[in-house]
Amino acid sequence: MSDALEKVVAEAREELREPSIDWSAVERGLFARVEADRRVARAAARARAKRERGQMWMAVAASLAAAVVVLALVARSSRQAAQPDDGVAATLLAVRGSGEILVNGTPVAVGASLHGGDVVEGNGAQATFVRAGHVTVVLEAGSRVVVARVEDPLVLTLDRGAVGAAVVPVPSGEAFAVDVDGSRVAVHGTRLRVAREAGHVTVDLSEGIVSVGRAPRVGSVLGTLVTAPAHAEFSAADIRGTMTVTHDSAAVGELAAPFEASAASAATTSIVNPPAPARAPAVAAEGRPALNTAPKTVTSPPTESAPVESAVEPPPPPAGVGSTAAPVATPPTGPDPDAENTVAKAVRACIAEHPRPADMTVMVSTTLHLWVGDDGNVRSARFEPPVARDVNACAATGIYGTRFTKSGSVKIRVDFSN
Repeated sequence: MSDALEKVVAEAREELREPSIDWSAVERGLFARVEADRRVARAAARARAKRERGQMWMAVAASLAAAVVVLALVARSSRQAAQPDDGVAATLLAVRGSGEILVNGTPVAVGASLHGGDVVEGNGAQATFVRAGHVTVVLEAGSRVVVARVEDPLVLTLDRGAVGAAVVPVPSGEAFAVDVDGSRVAVHGTRLRVAREAGHVTVDLSEGIVSVGRAPRVGSVLGTLVTAPAHAEFSAADIRGTMTVTHDSAAVGELAAPFEASAASAATTSIVNPPAPARAPAVAAEGRPALNTAPKTVTSPPTESAPVESAVEPPPPPAGVGSTAAPVATPPTGPDPDAENTVAKAVRACIAEHPRPADMTVMVSTTLHLWVGDDGNVRSARFEPPVARDVNACAATGIYGTRFTKSGSVKIRVDFSN
């Protein structure tokens, strides 16, 4: 107790002269009350500091949670951007043969979509599927595959028979893969055919490079690189121990022929040119027709077709006018008031004349993009999606031989089915 306080207490005692009062007890009670108040104040201060720290950590945690959500959304968006819209793995482009194509045991028609986990069977028929901008796949009759992966790269598990593929090259990574009993044939951009008989796998490679190895859980295949032309065989249970590769192009051509004849139209670039003198089809070194011969399949609607657009250059000038090229069909002297319908009819007539097997169903849906000059004559054109090469050549006469009543950009939708 301070001197001043002791002095005040002493004076009070003298004044009151009450010997019955225990001033020591009064002092103890007074200081106990002061200490209690101090304890309450300190406890309140600690509680307030604790609440403030808790609020701070809650704010930090909320910020971290928001960051995690943003990262998850970005990752999800990236995954979605790397795969086809609505999770579609591929679309049925054509059916060849008297049988049917089954998806999960149900017959499907041209235009049907494949999704992850779908089981696809060629029940007496051959199917051509397309994943626009990526790959065209041919499932041979009697074969069965499972769509194992939808995101890039598209992965099919081959349960029975054989599949062929024309794959658009990618700058890095894998563009397509076929799995057989844990083994994987990964494609970087090529034409190939993969077949299996029990656990024995055959790969025929006519273009590009493939990698053969065990199917990884994630990432690319670490295995044996095989370059075209090549015919490879191995056991899915022992790839390295049983792998044999030959680069005999004659053997490769014989085994790959069924695929090449079926997928040519969806895999090759079709160019529409003005009318020109006919010429003989190109012939490959082995004596077989080259891959850019007339296609024999159907063309699907625009969003499900081959990814390459066919550009049309302006018609060459008449002979003797700055060029030695052969003259093209002379447009009519007057404009056609129904020019769009005239061109559409001409294109449909060319599609109808396109050669194809009697057992093939044909459905075509394409848009003809024209640029018309001030004089009403067509200056340039392109089909989107492309049509067969011989259809392009046939349609050029009707396109460039029609004069319009307007100029500028013109779009003509052409639909055909038989």
